[in-house]
Amino acid sequence: HQEYRMKRQYYSETNERLLTYEEVCAVTQLSQATLRRYVQSGRFPAPIKPNPSGRAVRFRIQDVRDWLDRL
Repeated sequence: HQEYRMKRQYYSETNERLLTYEEVCAVTQLSQATLRRYVQSGRFPAPIKPNPSGRAVRFRIQDVRDWLDRL
């Protein structure tokens, strides 16, 4: 099941690729705890909720790219 979850793609209303915490951690080489701290302190762009009534959050790929470019 995990393999399927990793391959599934998420997109926002603008058809933009959305990343999970797990995917962002892999790209940024940050732990989930560090990423969550960065988000909470404003050092990393906040995730969005693809489904307002759901619990899941996703990061816009462009926000992640922009953050990486500023390093």
